[in-house]
Amino acid sequence: MPLMRFPLTLRLVVFPLLLSLGGCASHSELTTIQLDKSHPQYASAKCQDSMAAGERHKDLKLARMVASPLLVALSGGLLLPVVAMNSGLDLSDHVDASDMADFCGGRGKNNAEIASEVAAGAALGIAVGLPAK
Repeated sequence: MPLMRFPLTLRLVVFPLLLSLGGCASHSELTTIQLDKSHPQYASAKCQDSMAAGERHKDLKLARMVASPLLVALSGGLLLPVVAMNSGLDLSDHVDASDMADFCGGRGKNNAEIASEVAAGAALGIAVGLPAK
């Protein structure tokens, strides 16, 4: 069934919430899990500090999963400001995860890779939440 046949409220609240549940972990959290604990840089102060700082993204991700659909619904469908806010937070998470990988002996992502992933996330957010014309 095409997306346009679902009521606007369903598209603005339920679909984004369901999609966000598929990606519950922040990029920083996923990077922390994938780090090589036997690498010499893993024990460094810079690595440990970056992992501790990455914890805030875990909390922000959870808050965004709940708040974003509600903000769109309560605002009467103002999707773009919510997508912009989430894209900014997602960009920060990607950059911090990349720095963490670099500090802990892994390979961080370059700016083009980060920009591509953030843009894809923003495009998905817009595509799922657009009201019918």
